[in-house]
Amino acid sequence: PGTPYGWEKLFTEIMCKCFEEDYGLKTRITRYHNIYGPKGTYKGGREKAPAALCRKVAMAKDGESITIWGNGKQIRSFLYIDDCL
Repeated sequence: PGTPYGWEKLFTEIMCKCFEEDYGLKTRITRYHNIYGPKGTYKGGREKAPAALCRKVAMAKDGESITIWGNGKQIRSFLYIDDCL
């Protein structure tokens, strides 16, 4: 991991494994990704991809093009918040 956040995630997974080995405590780790919903950030530079794309389109003037990086063949999975609760 390249960030303290990444190290925390890795450390937590290792601790879960140790608790299972030492105490028989069964654990499950879920790795949610690209979660979006009504209370997600819409502006400020920390928004998720769906909100960022909507913001780009909303801010574009009529007839103005927007820049989307890549060759157009990228795929990405998204999960609505209610589907993971």
